[in-house]
Amino acid sequence: MSAGLPLRNATLERVAQITVDGAAVDTPRYARQMSQRICHLGVGGFHRAHQALVLHRLLQQGLADGWGICGIGLRAADRPMHQALQAQDGLYSLWELEGNQRRVTVVGSIMDHLDASDDSRAAVALLADANTFIVSLTVTEAGYCLDAAGALDTLHPDIIHDLVQPARPRSAPGLLVAALSARRAAGIGGFTAMSCDNLVGNGHRLQAAVLGLAARLDPALAQWIGAEASFPCSMVDRITPAADPARSARLCADWGVDDRIPVVCEPWLQWVMEDRFIAGRPPFEQDGVVFSDAVERYEDMKVGLLNGGHSALSHLGLLLGYTRVHEALADPLVRDWHLGYMQEVAATLQPLGGVDYRAYQASLAQRFANAAIEDRLLRLAMDSSTKFPQVLLPPTIRRLQAGQPIDHLATAIALWIVYLDALAQDAAQRREYVDHDRDGLIALAVAAVASRQADTFLASKLSLPPTLATPFADAVTQQLRSLLQCTPRDHIRSLAQ
Repeated sequence: MSAGLPLRNATLERVAQITVDGAAVDTPRYARQMSQRICHLGVGGFHRAHQALVLHRLLQQGLADGWGICGIGLRAADRPMHQALQAQDGLYSLWELEGNQRRVTVVGSIMDHLDASDDSRAAVALLADANTFIVSLTVTEAGYCLDAAGALDTLHPDIIHDLVQPARPRSAPGLLVAALSARRAAGIGGFTAMSCDNLVGNGHRLQAAVLGLAARLDPALAQWIGAEASFPCSMVDRITPAADPARSARLCADWGVDDRIPVVCEPWLQWVMEDRFIAGRPPFEQDGVVFSDAVERYEDMKVGLLNGGHSALSHLGLLLGYTRVHEALADPLVRDWHLGYMQEVAATLQPLGGVDYRAYQASLAQRFANAAIEDRLLRLAMDSSTKFPQVLLPPTIRRLQAGQPIDHLATAIALWIVYLDALAQDAAQRREYVDHDRDGLIALAVAAVASRQADTFLASKLSLPPTLATPFADAVTQQLRSLLQCTPRDHIRSLAQ
């Protein structure tokens, strides 16, 4: 990183005097002391660009005195973040970038961090403490340990462990169950478990995992948790690309500060939640958070249009030789394809009061084209076997049920198959591609391309009810065959015509 001032409390006053592009850097002006604790599982870039920033801004305004975040890392991969936060007193810089504009904030709302990767007993005690009011999570879908039906996956290695050793849990659901069990034994009420992951019905999924595990350990505990804890659903949105060490070093060098964990993100931030907090909360609405009973409609909009649009763009852009999202969107053909995809999805959404879906689509096109973010298409393509059932199947099902064409949705899947088939011939790109079932996916894609049939691939990875499976497979197979007869560019051009 840079050779500038270290970013920590001892130098914070000096850091605050250094401007970026002539503008002052926002630094904490509040007492960083927790009497009302939010424990967060999975402190990564997104949490630090989103929930932690919202709390920081409330603290800056004197609206959340006493609230603070204690991060918890359950995995060995979380240790570098723990070490960096410890070295920097929990401080880090957040860079909001758009075009040539840069706005920098030193966020101070993360006031402690606990490494629970080897031994989770201290984390259990922390969550069981009466001063913990909220436990929030960004652990991605895999961290919920659910099976394809949305129930607790009792064959998951971490769940198997937690059923045998519930006092030393390895999983996020296991940690919550152990802490809630301790609170019940101590006569302390439950807490709010607040999922901030990119999942439709994330609160319901978290509740299913926690209650499913608790019921296997002690049915009475599961009943108590159902009455004493709350699991609000939320929709979170902010494009936050993966850390790029070279760019981080350049930004910090420009600033003259040595920050080991800066975060880069776009200016846009959206957070919609159910107001179901059983043990109190900061006044999130004072910083633009929307409380709504229609979170699922916001989720449908965001997951279908933003996340689905990202996934659809990723494989097309990669096949056309692009590496960055904004580079792909600068191509008129890709831009038109993206618009057509969003229109196909938007037509399946239910009306949402105060939301203009056309305006939202226009905002997405502008956000995706933000060159300053430098978001990588390969990041968007990762874990597609997990993402596609979430982002692509719901609008596909609705259109098929209504007898509407699914040209863009089917093409997005056909592009995925063709890209996976290409990976079979490119060892370097194959190693870069991240998916929990990468080799199995590639084998299925190679077979689909060889047979020019998509039905086996779909039955394995994107299965639909029997009445819809055949028209779905027919539509994807049609697009796949067209792609194999020409170049991806020619296929997209013909689709537009």
